[in-house]
Amino acid sequence: MSDSTRLPYGGADDARAGGLPVAERFRRHADALVRHRRSPLCAELMYGAAADLDAGGVVARLFAGVPVPPGSVPQLRLLAALHHLVLAGRAPALSRFYPSAGGRLAPGGAWPVARQACEQHFGWIRSRLPLTVQTNEPGRACVLFAALVWLTDRYGLPIRLLEIGASAGLNLLADRYCYVVGGEAIGDTDSPVRFAEPWRPGPRVDVRACARRLTIHARAGCDLRPLNPRRPEHRLALMSYIWPDELERIERMRSALKLAAIAPPPVAAERAGAWLRRELAGGGERTLTVVWQSLFRQYVGADEWQAISDAVGHARQPAAAAPIVWLRMEPSDDHLAGVGLVARVSPDERDFRLAVCGDHGPPVIWREDS
Repeated sequence: MSDSTRLPYGGADDARAGGLPVAERFRRHADALVRHRRSPLCAELMYGAAADLDAGGVVARLFAGVPVPPGSVPQLRLLAALHHLVLAGRAPALSRFYPSAGGRLAPGGAWPVARQACEQHFGWIRSRLPLTVQTNEPGRACVLFAALVWLTDRYGLPIRLLEIGASAGLNLLADRYCYVVGGEAIGDTDSPVRFAEPWRPGPRVDVRACARRLTIHARAGCDLRPLNPRRPEHRLALMSYIWPDELERIERMRSALKLAAIAPPPVAAERAGAWLRRELAGGGERTLTVVWQSLFRQYVGADEWQAISDAVGHARQPAAAAPIVWLRMEPSDDHLAGVGLVARVSPDERDFRLAVCGDHGPPVIWREDS
């Protein structure tokens, strides 16, 4: 079995790209999409871009001099730029292939048109390529909400929710979405963002009772480049990272952005390590502090990751204070496990492996090992 077939899905494990040529990273991600039967359009565009890179074409010129270290997923950056153009109405010929813009043409003919769009909008695309991917997927709130319900059962305390790599803060609104579990709506039952049976199974607690008791006392996040759901250009940027032929996710993102625009959660433009160190400087007896991240690790260098780990591990809480819980939704080192959810509870640093899930959230399979 080759290395490429062992890689877990989720950016085609671009964080372990090592010295692979950029074209091979495009092909590897396209292969992963095909294996997992995801986004035929994106797979077609990635294969086309890979061939163009090999031939020294427009994609090679676009990426010339642009840093693309492992984990930077250049393939997602290019495809997001193209999707952004389509959603903004700036690439009408290409939009005919994009279901997110009402397009109905089969993916097979998309790359030559996309290549023309790359030439036509070369300067704009090149200016966007250095930007970090921001897949602020509302579906990951299903994973977070399940964990918050579990923590409510375990500690029975109001929660202070902190997110690193928060982008527009859509996951910080997990309690403002609706989850239909066993045919019964929980969470915010009037929410326009709804998830049908997201857990198979869910936490082994009285989910309905704990959902009613769940209280997020405070919420905040940080991101190097936070996006504002009230700004049209920022909304387009977030939409552009979603596969254009996965319309359920597209509509869910639109609903989540509208909801977030009413009262956006605060997201500081700051590095996670420094921000966490300040936010975790003190705690209280009556509040459980929860630090949340989702598919964030690959975008962080070793030094910054150490700063984040130190901020959580060295946080000094009063003796009577509740512990700090660090929830990490990240690809597993086990290629068979895919994406998993782990909770680290300080100060004893104990890890609980809580669930496995998709890279965009559902289905969430609860596997608490405590």
